[in-house]
Amino acid sequence: MNLIGGGRIKAAGAVVWRPGADGPQLALIHRPRYDDWSFAKGKDEPGEHAVLTALREVEEETGLRVVLGRRLPNTDYEVLGQPKRVKYWAARSSAQPPFTALFTPNDEVDELEWVTAAEARERLTSPLDVEVLDAFLAAPADTFPIILQRHGKAERRDSKYQDDLLRPLAPAGRLQAEALAELLAAFGDIGVISSPAARCVATIRPYTERTGVSLQTDPALTEISYVHAPRAVVGWLRELIDKRQPTIVCTHGPLLDELIAAVLYSPGFGEDGDGDGARPTLNGRPWSAAGAQHWADESLSTGCAWVLHFDADADDAVDDGAPRLVAVDRLRS
Repeated sequence: MNLIGGGRIKAAGAVVWRPGADGPQLALIHRPRYDDWSFAKGKDEPGEHAVLTALREVEEETGLRVVLGRRLPNTDYEVLGQPKRVKYWAARSSAQPPFTALFTPNDEVDELEWVTAAEARERLTSPLDVEVLDAFLAAPADTFPIILQRHGKAERRDSKYQDDLLRPLAPAGRLQAEALAELLAAFGDIGVISSPAARCVATIRPYTERTGVSLQTDPALTEISYVHAPRAVVGWLRELIDKRQPTIVCTHGPLLDELIAAVLYSPGFGEDGDGDGARPTLNGRPWSAAGAQHWADESLSTGCAWVLHFDADADDAVDDGAPRLVAVDRLRS
């Protein structure tokens, strides 16, 4: 049993879905020990990132490999007097039609059923799981990610790096890059565009080697380009999003500060020109001005990322035809 500060038990899981004729179908599991129906979830292993806990527990309990989508609200409750927190994600099954049975009953989970949202509401045992279901249904299930990744910890600026583009990752940054390869893969095998700076390329290289995707570089993502035209990167991001192609963008802190402020507040990122559009959730929580301001004011740490989730349905776009932003999550390495 793994605990964090204050004796809290850590766990993670997912609302696993697949396309259905009348909307998404959801995977529910039955646990004979508790005689309940719930979403797949479980406790972390020592030192395990919550993203990886969610993937592992889903596969162990359902037999399914999934691709993570947006964060959903945590659930908090007590188990034998100890507080427990479960982090949830939306997750699409990577199995293809006709969805060959992959589930094997065992002592922990003896049944898996694919049900509609209405059936899930009736079947789920815990009211907390119903709240997670409501959060899942409050936004589109089918989304695509644009991941704004900050490079790992780099060596200090020094006269021996006369060209700052050549400044490499520090040993801690190389460790971050290796860890990121596994975390980023949770969102699928998606395209990569990086600043040509050595520290950015080295940060994302383990991911491209793991997945086999190609790595593109773009000088528009360098710090010097930002200095000369600080707002140009926002237009660059809008053009990328309009392509509706899942992409990891590895770049530098100052550019990311500019981008997250634009994403949270500028028209064209899920909000119409009058400011009346629906605002995205923030790490699974409902939009709040205070939360958005905190993120806009706080620089992203090295090795961390903003994960933007956009509605994949082209028919549900904002006024200018751009994909609608439905969630912003912060991924810590």
